[in-house]
Amino acid sequence: MIDLSHIALFFICMLTSAFTAGLGVGGGAILLVLLPNFLAPSVVIPIHGATQLMSNASRLLFDWKTVSWPLARPYIPGALMGGVLGYFLLDLFEFNLLPLILGVFILVCTWTSIIRRMSILFDNMFLLGVFQTCASLFVGAIGLIMPPILIRQGLNRNQVISTQAAMVSFMHAFKVATYMAAGFAFRDHWQLMVLMLTGSAFGSYAGRFLRDAIPEQRGLWLMKWLVTVLALQLVLKYLFAVYFK
Repeated sequence: MIDLSHIALFFICMLTSAFTAGLGVGGGAILLVLLPNFLAPSVVIPIHGATQLMSNASRLLFDWKTVSWPLARPYIPGALMGGVLGYFLLDLFEFNLLPLILGVFILVCTWTSIIRRMSILFDNMFLLGVFQTCASLFVGAIGLIMPPILIRQGLNRNQVISTQAAMVSFMHAFKVATYMAAGFAFRDHWQLMVLMLTGSAFGSYAGRFLRDAIPEQRGLWLMKWLVTVLALQLVLKYLFAVYFK
């Protein structure tokens, strides 16, 4: 049954997808730190992956002409290998810790130079695909490291956004396939997913018109502080639940 939380997630997906389509980064991370407030920890990453698959695939559909396929092609087999590797590690992950891990990870990515340093290590697109897909099975918002890498390859803003959409579409496709192989029942959440996927598709379309309307630096500043507040909320909520229950 569809309830108010489902309707809220529809609009959240639409707005975060538009945010990414406009700026090229950030919407997936914002969505990820919001989902634990609506969903059980064990379903956050799979449903986030399916939603981001639609968000990026629809953005790819709208912007496919500017994709740098020489960079995207070697990423695809790497992403497949990353999904296979992650499949054998899923049982080792403690999903009850997910809100804390997500919050800390987002804060570290937002306020330290770790993203810039990691981007230097992954100029090889095949290795990037392996790392991102495997890591995304447990963290989710690993796409944050991609824009600096693509900028280092000499791509302009539109090429970065579309090429990232192509790569991340495959990353999330293999992530979803990995969770299905591990037994996650996406069909049990079909009503919610239809709303979230539809919202993501609408957001991708709308975000194309925001790309030139939003000053890039102002948008990145807004994203940085919004993600920070949401990540802190996740961490504090987890700590209060553990130590003050």
